[in-house]
Amino acid sequence: MTDRPLPTDRFRFRSLAATAAAALGVSLLAHAAHAEPEETVEEGVGTDAGAYAEIHPDYEVDELGPALLTVNVRSAMFGTDADGSDVVFTLSNGEPATFTVVDEQTGEQRYAEQLEGFDLGGWVQQDDDGQVYFTARTGNNAGLFHFDPQTRELTELDVDLQNQLVLYGGEMDSDGVIYFGTYPDAMVMSYDTTTGELHSYGSVTDDAAYVFSVGLVGDELWAGTGPVPHLFRLDTDTGETTEMFPPEHVMDNTDWFIGLEAREDYVFVRLSPRGSYDMAVYDRQEDRWLDEIIEGTFDTPVSEVIDNKVYYLEDDVLAGFDLETEQTFSTSFEDSELWAQMADAVGTYDFQVTEGDEGPVATGMNTDGQLWTYHLDTQEGDLIEADVLESPIGAHSIGVGPDGAVYMGAYLSSGAMSRIDPQTQDVEYLDGPKQGDHIITHGDQMAVSSYPGAVVNLGSVEGDWHWGSTDEVLRLDRGAPYYQDRIFAMASIDDLLAVGSVPDYGQVGGALTLLDTETGEYEVHRDVVEGQSVVSLTHHEGLIYGGSGIHGGMDSTPADGPAELFIWDLEADEVISSEPVSDEVMIINELTVGPDEQIWGLSDTGLVFLLDPETGQITEEIETGLETTNNWGRSSALFAHDGDVYGNAGGGFFRIDSETHDVELIVESGVQQSAVDGEGQIYFAGGTDVFALSPAGEQCTETITGDYRGPVMISAGTVCIEDADLRGPVDIEAGASMQMSDSTLRGPLRAADAEDVVLSGNDIAGALHITGSTGVVHLQDNAINGSLACSGNAIEPSGSDNTIRGAAGGQCAHLAGGEEG
Repeated sequence: MTDRPLPTDRFRFRSLAATAAAALGVSLLAHAAHAEPEETVEEGVGTDAGAYAEIHPDYEVDELGPALLTVNVRSAMFGTDADGSDVVFTLSNGEPATFTVVDEQTGEQRYAEQLEGFDLGGWVQQDDDGQVYFTARTGNNAGLFHFDPQTRELTELDVDLQNQLVLYGGEMDSDGVIYFGTYPDAMVMSYDTTTGELHSYGSVTDDAAYVFSVGLVGDELWAGTGPVPHLFRLDTDTGETTEMFPPEHVMDNTDWFIGLEAREDYVFVRLSPRGSYDMAVYDRQEDRWLDEIIEGTFDTPVSEVIDNKVYYLEDDVLAGFDLETEQTFSTSFEDSELWAQMADAVGTYDFQVTEGDEGPVATGMNTDGQLWTYHLDTQEGDLIEADVLESPIGAHSIGVGPDGAVYMGAYLSSGAMSRIDPQTQDVEYLDGPKQGDHIITHGDQMAVSSYPGAVVNLGSVEGDWHWGSTDEVLRLDRGAPYYQDRIFAMASIDDLLAVGSVPDYGQVGGALTLLDTETGEYEVHRDVVEGQSVVSLTHHEGLIYGGSGIHGGMDSTPADGPAELFIWDLEADEVISSEPVSDEVMIINELTVGPDEQIWGLSDTGLVFLLDPETGQITEEIETGLETTNNWGRSSALFAHDGDVYGNAGGGFFRIDSETHDVELIVESGVQQSAVDGEGQIYFAGGTDVFALSPAGEQCTETITGDYRGPVMISAGTVCIEDADLRGPVDIEAGASMQMSDSTLRGPLRAADAEDVVLSGNDIAGALHITGSTGVVHLQDNAINGSLACSGNAIEPSGSDNTIRGAAGGQCAHLAGGEEG
């Protein structure tokens, strides 16, 4: 951790006169709030924006289908169907969320319904008459539902939820009254399933937004809050509350009470952040908290009592607690074949333990829809695929891997990513982290950041991608000492990975972390901009350029602002400049190196600015008119392509001419993510789908196929070489582009100051020299019987699976994927 002043003697930048860029009149789709993982609502991100709107007549769009398609069970309850058979009621997140009833023994689907207008499932309860009640939500409203197993009728109940956006808990008493907590007013409510009446007990505190957990304890209802932690006892008859004050060893590093389950004389209290959640145990009879904190418990309630024991998940391992001895014990679950088979599961959000013919049996439902059964006495288990209704989800993040393909991360998923094949444009669904927040190329690997806990994984994209084979290289974690939770910015600099992060709930002060991925050593520099998050990063010639945002973690008070653009000198290991771009800019969403070698930035107001790295001064300001409302600058992009700068903000996708700085609005609205792959193809995501964007009409100014004898001189435009047999050298001159695929070249290839050079699936019997290109350099699946040298190219060359028999050097050294000389 580094606390040092921010010297600004080397660079102090100031805004110069802005160019007279015409303001754009843009009709934008409304961006509804997007509910964040378990504990929050992220402001300003729309999941229901739908398809793109009007596009510029010089471009055309191909719809590729859902960005991701997955089962994502976040809530489940083991109950009975109308015929008395055992079933599981599941809620799967998606766009829309789904409600599915599956047979507990076979996984067969008995009922399934999409919950139109809702993205996230809440809790599920079943009363003594078999009626089922559950909740679902979006970022801006919550719903309470009823399902009748006999009639198969599903209805949203007409109740006044008093503007509460999320309903937490869901504890039913013997009279059929369900109690739950709320966000954003930290209320306790109840719903009487017999009378259909909703009752509010009001807010239990003014300094916490969430009542995240409720639990019936004897004649009382306990309620836990966050991110300011309080634990209350509530008399359900009078509404009177009494606050409890757990001892220091329980409250140490606790910001949330996330679960409350009474089991006979004990109450099991689950806590956060504490790593992956911890659990304290309270003895009701003796009014004491046990000394031992059970660490690493998952976000899953403890089981009912079986033979004076309860069971719970410790990370992904089934463990137990003996009520007589007050000791934890192992079930040997971690030694079973079942545990190994479930290694890739994100987690189990509900399970039960029942008394079977051969002793206790645990049954659980994983997030990916797998049903598992484990016999505690025999330590044998089974795993079956349940037919849970899947649903599409939009891209939460988008980035380019070392193979030049575009990859997309999912929001609060069962462990999902996707990849767009550069050749076929097919969307391939892959496994990934629970939530992939940012994706970049780092050397010959792909770096993916994930939530919660501000985590970074590195993995190779060679062969079949498998999230389980990636390496976790950084985890800052919620709570002490760093209090970081989300990573939306990374920059790769040789072996160094620069990471920008947003802090934990209720916290302000993000961090710039510098990680050496070879040694694993890292330095965390919090409050590089005092009280602000680090949300954008790029680098150029030994300097890291970072953009801040005034918003901290959810439920925190934003800094006064404005946002600042800071410069970190890697050699000096310190900030050498940190200044606002404009008094109106509160978030610097994006930073990139433009084709003119200047630093380009995009702000929340839609202002695009250019900074001269030689002087440290802002030389130009360009108004796009595209304002982005997301707290951390998400749902935007800025990148160099074809000698210009492209990006998206406020739902629109635009191009800025790098010389005239004229702004061209290409897609009017509905764009939430965008990127360009290694072959120069632009993709954008909007709503649940992903699209390919291309110039209208023929892109190749000339096409060469078949046999060709003699030298090929490419001096202008884009020459496409397809299924050709070339005998002679190929020279690509300044400003020209070439795309060569599935061809044979008997001779050298030289590109000097060209624009795009894309080689795919070729057999080349000669040396390749690519220098000074201003656009995309991408080599994929080529056999090169000679040397490969790249230098001075504006964009780092990309690609993979190249067999190079000569030396591979310079910027292309990492592209050798086969035999290398």
